[in-house]
Amino acid sequence: MKDSSVAGITRIIVAVVIGLSLWFSAKQIRIGLERGSAQRVAQAVNQPNPVPPSPTMPQPPPQPTGDVSKLNIVGSPYEGRKNAPITIIECSDFQCPFCARFANDTLKQLRANEIKKGKVRLVFKNFPLPFHQFAEKAAEAAECANRQGKFWQMHDLLFNSNGRLDVDSLKSYAKQIGLNTKEFDHCLDSGEMAGIVQTDRAQCAAAGVQGTPTFFINGKMLIGAQPYEQFKGLIAKSK
Repeated sequence: MKDSSVAGITRIIVAVVIGLSLWFSAKQIRIGLERGSAQRVAQAVNQPNPVPPSPTMPQPPPQPTGDVSKLNIVGSPYEGRKNAPITIIECSDFQCPFCARFANDTLKQLRANEIKKGKVRLVFKNFPLPFHQFAEKAAEAAECANRQGKFWQMHDLLFNSNGRLDVDSLKSYAKQIGLNTKEFDHCLDSGEMAGIVQTDRAQCAAAGVQGTPTFFINGKMLIGAQPYEQFKGLIAKSK
């Protein structure tokens, strides 16, 4: 009986010891976790915020370099003083909406501020694009008008035509600006000016022109219907 009581007491003591050990271990684990959490919080507070990498700014594509020496402007229509210090050569297409934007916006400012004041001469070269149905014949019409000394009047009408560039419309524009319509109609119908248009196009292509409008400002290539400020800046640098 005595041995039985001793064994029972022993089992109780062992159970208490085990329980205390488990409780102590759990407490230590909890304390360790709390300390680790506190350390992580302290590190997060004290550590400076990482600086995000600065995004790389996209660089504008470089303007291609053309070869203005390929453009023979002798006999080409021009506007402004012949010996102006700045010469702008334009390769253009009368059916091109971007060319029309230049003609109806930027060109007006260039005329008022540079061309009429003798600072700039603007030379026109034809570059009708092959996928524009009426562009080549419109270019011939402008050259037929040039024969009668009214290239720029026809130029302005063509770019204000909203795309009405069929032959009948071209002949009506000739009448509108006071051309000798008999001479104009014969010039247009016979294709007399096709050779000039094709030569212009070949020269512009040889100079590196791929689209319209493209400009050469004292030899420096500028692509697209750029705002007046862009031309003004390049003109100032070319002086």
